[in-house]
Amino acid sequence: MIQQLRKTALLLKILLLLMAIGSSNSCYAQNKTLSNLLEIAGKVTDSRTGEPIANASISLDFKKSGFISDTLGVFKLYLPNGEYVVKVSAIGYKPFRTRVVLTKNVQLNIELDEISKTLEEVIVSSQATRKDIQTPSLGVTLLNIKGIKKLPAMMGEIDIIRSIQTLPGVSSVGEGSNGVNIRGGNVDQNLIYIDDMPIFNPTHLFGLFSVFASDAIRELELYKGGIPARFGGRSAAVLDIKVTEPSTEKFKLSGGIGLVSNRAMAEIPIVKEKLSVLVAGRVSFNDFLFKWLAPDNMKGTKANFYDFASKVFYRPNKNNTITLSAYLSEDYYQVDSLFSLENVIASKTQFDYGHQNASIHWSHYFGPKLSMEIVGVTSLYKTRTYAPDSVNNIDLRNQVFYNNLKAQWDYLPDDKQKINFGISGIRYDIQPGSLNKDVKSRIAAVEIPREQGMEFGIFVDDEYKFNNKLTIQAGLRYAHYLALGAGTVNTYLTTEPKSLNTIVSTRTYSSGEVMKSYGGFEPRLTMKYSIDEKNTLKLGYNRMQQFFQLISNNTTPLPTARWKLADEFVKPQFSDFYTIGGFHSFKDDIWELSAEGYYRNAQHILDYVSGANLQLNKNLETQIISGKGKAYGLELMLTKRRGEVNGWLSYTYARSLQQMLGDFPSVQQISNGDWFPSNYDKPHNFNMLVNIQPSKHHSFSFTFAYQTGRPVSSPVGLFQIDNQRYPVYIARNNSRISDYHRLDFSWTITNPSLKEKRWEGSWTFTVYNIYARQNAYSVFFKPVAYGVRPYELSVFGAPFVSLTYNFKFL
Repeated sequence: MIQQLRKTALLLKILLLLMAIGSSNSCYAQNKTLSNLLEIAGKVTDSRTGEPIANASISLDFKKSGFISDTLGVFKLYLPNGEYVVKVSAIGYKPFRTRVVLTKNVQLNIELDEISKTLEEVIVSSQATRKDIQTPSLGVTLLNIKGIKKLPAMMGEIDIIRSIQTLPGVSSVGEGSNGVNIRGGNVDQNLIYIDDMPIFNPTHLFGLFSVFASDAIRELELYKGGIPARFGGRSAAVLDIKVTEPSTEKFKLSGGIGLVSNRAMAEIPIVKEKLSVLVAGRVSFNDFLFKWLAPDNMKGTKANFYDFASKVFYRPNKNNTITLSAYLSEDYYQVDSLFSLENVIASKTQFDYGHQNASIHWSHYFGPKLSMEIVGVTSLYKTRTYAPDSVNNIDLRNQVFYNNLKAQWDYLPDDKQKINFGISGIRYDIQPGSLNKDVKSRIAAVEIPREQGMEFGIFVDDEYKFNNKLTIQAGLRYAHYLALGAGTVNTYLTTEPKSLNTIVSTRTYSSGEVMKSYGGFEPRLTMKYSIDEKNTLKLGYNRMQQFFQLISNNTTPLPTARWKLADEFVKPQFSDFYTIGGFHSFKDDIWELSAEGYYRNAQHILDYVSGANLQLNKNLETQIISGKGKAYGLELMLTKRRGEVNGWLSYTYARSLQQMLGDFPSVQQISNGDWFPSNYDKPHNFNMLVNIQPSKHHSFSFTFAYQTGRPVSSPVGLFQIDNQRYPVYIARNNSRISDYHRLDFSWTITNPSLKEKRWEGSWTFTVYNIYARQNAYSVFFKPVAYGVRPYELSVFGAPFVSLTYNFKFL
């Protein structure tokens, strides 16, 4: 009986199996003989080798159909006429999709790309993954310019500064703001280099776009923590940008045509494998937009900019390389609105500002263990604010002149150790402000004395791998700063706050004489402990000093804001930065989960007294007070680096607080001496990036950002004079504007049909702020009958649609 039941059960299983097979194919197998069916035949091969791919999965209309290719990569389907979406996929390959309109028999020859060959065009490159897991680097992100170009951009302008704001720990005070705030730091606390040339204002048009010609950029590395000892002079973060080395093999041309600007880049070989030149530029012509689209009171507005990058690459032999780099940028902006300076109101104001930078690099290879690099840099950043008037002309100028000479060596004693050491010297020469120096005007000329200084540094970094689990990178930098004459220094009463009425005496210094000196050690340490190949823990500590800072009483500093060197009264900022992080990779390193926590303690940060006059004040120390700051946060990030769909999710909890007591807390303190939020304190930040590339011809990107509204100072009452009511402010940053959120979209269509002729073109369609969120940029208050009414100002309250054509000639 039992044996009979077993036979019956076996027969039932076989019958059910045959029914399942028959049902899954019956509509095709049974109807194969019917006259109304058409054939889709195909062959699946490897795009690189041409070898057939067996057992590739074929599905119809996004449903699992159960079809596979045979050992020769061949498959055949029999279907009624109609429209179908055919998807072909195989393990280790990028899926292929196509739409088939079946009116006759169709032959498909399908080539699949290996996932390993697919460009990892998320911003964070695969090299960053290896750094996160395998090296002691902490808080360091390598950004891929190919990925940045795929992100949705406002008005189609590829923007490095906006792109890094999608990373955890990086934000700005709002739309159109100048620069970025990184882990609780102000915009001037970030060191921004392009081929070792400093950038003092990284934005065009008062923060709308970044100043970097994206075609000329090879990669950029962002240091939020774990900053190597070779970097100094800033107290928060470093953005190190590298210009592409021009090809020495063949001529290349690329560029783009867009709504805001047009750009082009050429790589020109001069001597094969020895000498080549790169030239890249971007120029905007925006005046017509204001004439066509702006309201009547803005039709006279002009807003244009350009940036230019050039690089000469010369390799005389295998041991020596010399490069010459140049970077220029310029902004011109005219607005027909009221501008006030020195109690004069102008109806038309022009702004003109930009960089003129150059650098030379000589790299020498001594052997497999030792190499050397010598760098020379010169940089000029200048601004001009001009208000033409028949009698009350305003011509305000300032500039920063910077020269740097640095030598560094890389020494590799063995496979376990890497040593980098060197020296540097920087010369600063600042013109803080010059009003109407060579202009006829009823407004008296004013010139603030020049400031000069020297900063010297010596540094060493030693990375040592003890074993497969533990690696330590220890660094030490000593920085010494000299404030130089000519100049004068006031002596003030020690019993009262500094003012013109408390000056006791004045001392004059001659040209080149040392007026004040500061110095100190800056230890750096990062440790990596690998639990296993997929899990890593890291610890880090940095101390950094800053002798050069920006003084502004605006939430986002204007390009004309005043730069200030450390002196008798302005002490250098310094910060101690502690970080801890954990990293986990899984599924063949395609996915990574990371968590980083940090705490930053800053000293000698500056703020302004109420009603401060900063621009043309010869005694700036009477307008500012010194205090301290602290910042702390937790950054969580989940990244998918490869595949048809890639991107990341990140969440950051971050606080940035300040306490301002001054030398006389009873009369100088801000917010009663309590800790108060900085202008860029945004506790909650969420970012999402999704890239989708269903085929070679199409790719889609979405970005979403959410941030807590930034702090603002809100009045607590009113006072009245001559029947006029004015708001009363007691606390600094005691309220917040509305929370910020925005969704962007881009669609890139690539047409490689002319690839055989070395030409490749693409169109990028972008929608910025899809659902028209009216994010507040600032708040102003007006007295009303019942008190004070707040009004929020939105800069970009509508979707911005743009179309850009990009091309390459290779």
